[in-house]
Amino acid sequence: MKPAWQLLGLAALLLLLGTQPSLADDGANGNDAASVEGQRASEADPDLQSTPEPVDQARVETREQSPYGRYLTDADGMSLYLFANDQPGAGNSTCDQTCAIAWPPYATQAEPQAGERVDADLLNTIEREDGTRQVTYDGWPLYYFSGDKAAGDALGQDVIHLGAAWYLLSPDGERIEAGERAEASP
Repeated sequence: MKPAWQLLGLAALLLLLGTQPSLADDGANGNDAASVEGQRASEADPDLQSTPEPVDQARVETREQSPYGRYLTDADGMSLYLFANDQPGAGNSTCDQTCAIAWPPYATQAEPQAGERVDADLLNTIEREDGTRQVTYDGWPLYYFSGDKAAGDALGQDVIHLGAAWYLLSPDGERIEAGERAEASP
């Protein structure tokens, strides 16, 4: 059973994500960001944890999808994100506790592997405060978004949450700022 503070934090986070537009106006190209319905607390996964189980061996792959171009995913095609509050190459993550419930770290037990079009020299890991090894790419710690449910979902793209933006990451190690939140196409 989860401690009461974790359940309250998760409920508050889900309420925040469900009631806040989450996206800023993209004034650079004149497009207004679209609103996406949030998940109701009654639909929340009760097993969300701030310390997810690491995979045996992480494998970073890529996916190409309009309008983002090519971006990083895990071996199952789930989108991976960077957090703008993190400093690439700093050797630590600024997302823990409640943050890591909404944005679980991509954690591994063994050294990560590079898929096609992924630069193995940019892959590494950092040790999190809880002792797990989080996968990094070009120094950026990698995260999932708990709102993504299927391969190709990119509902965390360009979301302002917990003081900074979250972005997909290109195989060149650059954050992708194009596009808006999207669910995978059937």
